[in-house]
Amino acid sequence: MSKQSWISIPCGLSFLLSPFVLLSHPEARAIRELPWRKDHFSQVLSVGYTQLGSAPNQTHADMKMIEHQACIVGTMIGFDVDDSYAFDIDETVNLTLTYAPALTTAPFDVQWDQNGGEGHGLVRVTPEPGATLRTVDLKLDRARFAGQGTRGIDIAVGPGRNGRVALCDIAISRTGTTNPPNTFGFFKLSVTDADSGAPLPARAGVYDSTGRAPLPSESAILIQRFGDKIRLLPVAQRAAWPSANRQAFYIDGQYEAKLPVGSYELVVAHGPEYKMFHGNFEIRKDQDTAVSTALKRYIDLPARGWISGDDHIHLQREEVADKNVWLQVAAEDVHVGNLLQMGNISGTNFEQPAWGVAGHFSQDDKHTLVSGQEDPRTGQLGHTIHENLKSPLHQNVGRYFVYHEIFEQSHQQGGVSGYAHLGDWFHAQRGLALDVPFGLVDFIEVCEAGVVATETWYNLLNLGFKMTPSAGSDFPYTDLPGVSRSYVKGSPTAAPDAWYASFRAGHTYVTNGPFLEFSVNGHQMGDEIHVVRGSTLEISAEALLNPDVDKLDRMELVVLGDVAATEPARGQDRVQMKTTLTVDHSVWIAVRAYGTQSEPRHTTIAHSAPIYVIVDDKPFWKLSAVPELIRHQRETLNDILNGPLIPDEDLEEFETHDLLLEEWPKQREMIRGRVAEADALYQKLLERAQAETQ
Repeated sequence: MSKQSWISIPCGLSFLLSPFVLLSHPEARAIRELPWRKDHFSQVLSVGYTQLGSAPNQTHADMKMIEHQACIVGTMIGFDVDDSYAFDIDETVNLTLTYAPALTTAPFDVQWDQNGGEGHGLVRVTPEPGATLRTVDLKLDRARFAGQGTRGIDIAVGPGRNGRVALCDIAISRTGTTNPPNTFGFFKLSVTDADSGAPLPARAGVYDSTGRAPLPSESAILIQRFGDKIRLLPVAQRAAWPSANRQAFYIDGQYEAKLPVGSYELVVAHGPEYKMFHGNFEIRKDQDTAVSTALKRYIDLPARGWISGDDHIHLQREEVADKNVWLQVAAEDVHVGNLLQMGNISGTNFEQPAWGVAGHFSQDDKHTLVSGQEDPRTGQLGHTIHENLKSPLHQNVGRYFVYHEIFEQSHQQGGVSGYAHLGDWFHAQRGLALDVPFGLVDFIEVCEAGVVATETWYNLLNLGFKMTPSAGSDFPYTDLPGVSRSYVKGSPTAAPDAWYASFRAGHTYVTNGPFLEFSVNGHQMGDEIHVVRGSTLEISAEALLNPDVDKLDRMELVVLGDVAATEPARGQDRVQMKTTLTVDHSVWIAVRAYGTQSEPRHTTIAHSAPIYVIVDDKPFWKLSAVPELIRHQRETLNDILNGPLIPDEDLEEFETHDLLLEEWPKQREMIRGRVAEADALYQKLLERAQAETQ
């Protein structure tokens, strides 16, 4: 829970301003109400997340007098336009900002709630020096101001985490070109499964001829985004969506709304296993327009024994049987939704109401909510995930950095434990270097945010450590549930415990699009095969990709991290590979498949868990690389003890900063012995590798 903090006000301002108020809320965002009153704005907030398109930042704000004006100096400032002045409009709005260049340390962005596209606009302002105060006039194109940002804000101003802006005045004026509709009709949407005819929860988008998404009616599902309750939310570019307009809402299979007369575009989706509906309809005055769409499967993966899961969803249930939370997960066709209670050194957020079997909830015996946790998590040792727990685990403040105790307690409960965020963000490599050699880490979340990150994962595999891949959306921070997901081999009617057992065994693959099948000598992903030197392996693999998601490009066979064979798709939506491999030493083998979508932070990709081939009982490591890989791990261990603690790397730095600085020097000494033990294990591994090469 967030603890109170206050922003100091210079004495010279005390007669002008009331004390700052930290809004009390059980969520992991910094939000402070600022006592800055301006015409046509109902509230001004210091915010860490705008939900208007910006990346997160640690929020700070102070008031300063500059040229006899009360100014806000901060990282991100949010403005809620008074609804009586403008609400759900569609016009250009003029915005005038007055700022102090000397205290504005970086170019700053102006973001706003906008019609069309993903629902937010952005313009960047480069500070112009040479005067105490500067004024800039901006035009906010297609402003909407329907309160879709954090706590209902419509405009956000700031450079984010890499700078500060000194804002001394703001003025807004409408152009008045919005034409409110005066004729309406009625829209009814029904979504069913084409095979069973049953109602199907779905993600839907409705857009008028200008690309504007009408605000959903109350028959749309009310979604929790941090502490906000919303119905309309953006579909990020990483998610498949056939329209240039990317705002959507969730429905339980039925939807009704009153809409202005006109032509509309409609998109309906139910996860990557189904074909999407993309069409048009017309609303006529005072008439009912009914659209029924039966979504067809591209592939029935549960019938093939593949059950989907998302290991990383932050949704706080109000009760175990929270139907709105369940409907959002079911609408994305995620069969096992891991709802992670999230902790830091000072407390927890996204709390779950029950654990173990008591915390499971399903309305259809297919899609199930399960309680888990992302905790411990720091910017010093990375973020950890622990799933299928019987009860939550939270390390006390004085031992918070002693991660291995939580891993051990999780395993005692039968939990499955690993590291989040690609094994990379928030210095997860440090935590992995420390915990992996003790056999504590079951998985690395390698699929997230539009990519599959392999470097850290492959390095550990090439040292001979078994490591299962996992995938998660990290909603509401990164993507909608299921955009990144795992598929685990098992029965579609099995209880979650069986799903986790199969996942722990490595019978899984991760994907943000393609689907995989893969076997070696008839053995499935995650299996260990024992053969003698010179054996020939029979390898069979298949990749498929729903054309509504992307076009399939190729499939690759990976041996010890190197591409051993490639099979192009040649314009087809599926590709098969049948080949042989003769082995004279132990190896790990995997397959991966690519779509044509490939950008630095977005690649359509799937990756299997390895199959481990053990030749003459030798490790499956990449022997030639072991010395360098161990050197890297030992350097990482050294970095744990000697690298600086940077409190700003903690996402809730606004509440953890002082506690982290106070506790880390003491707890670093607590884990010094554990670091030495890990280093000794790496030394033994190195000595064994050197003996193998002699």
